[in-house]
Amino acid sequence: MYKQPREAHEARIYTQAYRVYGMVYLVPTTGTADLLNHEKPYLPVTGALIYTPGYAHPPETKELKASTGFLALRKERIQWMVGGRPSEPRTSPSLLERKRLAFLFGDYLLAGELLVPRGVRLSDHLSQAKPFQTLLEAKLYTLAPDRPIVELPPQETFSFVTVNLRLAEAVAEAPGEAHDPRLTLFG
Repeated sequence: MYKQPREAHEARIYTQAYRVYGMVYLVPTTGTADLLNHEKPYLPVTGALIYTPGYAHPPETKELKASTGFLALRKERIQWMVGGRPSEPRTSPSLLERKRLAFLFGDYLLAGELLVPRGVRLSDHLSQAKPFQTLLEAKLYTLAPDRPIVELPPQETFSFVTVNLRLAEAVAEAPGEAHDPRLTLFG
């Protein structure tokens, strides 16, 4: 049993092998990234529906592989997650800045805003930050070989998602204001 009271939240959890839909449990004053960054290696999920890998939502019925009342999911395998609530920064907002980033996961990417310390190089922050971070105003884009990124419509929009920095295949920063905005999906 949990030592502290928990709040139930619906969640969609994406790994390379599965899409898991179910309930996760947060301490009232914490966010999803806090839960995933906690030292325990497994994420408890109740009422879990396990689907084939992918990103499409909602999944098709034929994609359902299993269901279980309880699933202990290895956190290190989680690429990103929808649900819960955003984690609050543990430092003064004046010490942070929003960086517009894209996280590549196979044939799709998640783009949004990540809070990073002012004046710190992005590569240094990505190397030293805890693995799970809150990506605000996130959008999911499906890559297409015959279409430039700037022409891709978002497949889904989220107020936030929690991404695993360690499992993103690549991270791209949006170009500065002086660049032609047509060159980027960040516009």
